Amino acid sequence: MDSSLRQLSLFDDFSQTSRAFFRVHETVKVIEVKDNPEIYEYRKYYFSHVIGKKGVVQKVDGQSVLVRIGDESIIFDAQELEWVA
Repeated sequence: MDSSLRQLSLFDDFSQTSRAFFRVHETVKVIEVKDNPEIYEYRKYYFSHVIGKKGVVQKVDGQSVLVRIGDESIIFDAQELEWVA
């Protein structure tokens, strides 16, 4: 069965898919990704001040998500973000 035609389930794991499920103007929160050492160390060193903060999605390109937090725009991997209602 073609995976693009498959019906979504409540238990689908979107974290391993190749497409981010965020849309422009949605509010997201930056989370720590401890299970990926490369991302964790990079964020901890360069952008630790934004972990836990909320921002607005400006652009989505695959797994890369441009988020505006305060006066700065930062590119995140989709797994570093969680949607905020």
